[in-house]
Amino acid sequence: MGSALTLYAERGIDGVPVRTLTGHAGVNVAAIHYHFGGVDALAEAVFDELSARVNKRRTLALKEITSAALAAGTPPEVVDVVEAFVAPYVGDGAETEGQLLAQLILKHRLSPSPMTERVIKKHFDPMAKQFVAALHDAVPEVPLNLMYLRYMLMVSTVVLFLTDRGRPNRLQRLSGSKAGSSDRQAMARALVDFVVGGIRSPVSA
Repeated sequence: MGSALTLYAERGIDGVPVRTLTGHAGVNVAAIHYHFGGVDALAEAVFDELSARVNKRRTLALKEITSAALAAGTPPEVVDVVEAFVAPYVGDGAETEGQLLAQLILKHRLSPSPMTERVIKKHFDPMAKQFVAALHDAVPEVPLNLMYLRYMLMVSTVVLFLTDRGRPNRLQRLSGSKAGSSDRQAMARALVDFVVGGIRSPVSA
């Protein structure tokens, strides 16, 4: 599945022909059908495994944050919660996994399928509710229903930023190459700062 994950990240979920997939993995189509039941089933297996692994890591990080806050008798820090959320997308070593997760979520938004529906419901919905609860604990003056909306705006910000796959991408084009995604640490910091500002924003009357 590692070969499939790399190709999906590089070319997009729908951009990998069967021959390319089998050639990269060094197997034939029959082997994919034997082990996974077909190319579509292989894609679902890749996303199922990746989503389970990444979101487990993310929810464990969130649990550490909320447990430490509870022990200290203080609410969790918004920045800590947001950093735990975006880490799989822009953290160290997240280039392939982050790109693939962002593509999966974008695909589900634009053209949902039974496969994306199953993966999102199984792995992302439970994780999302935990993050919304932690963000609401951090900023209790924001009503819970509005925090769900702000959570979705956070997801949209991350996903749209990471899936600008043009060469050069729009950020580079608009800025005359003065800004770009080559400095991942600067990109991650700017993303976290922007999202934290939105989460903390006062509620309009």
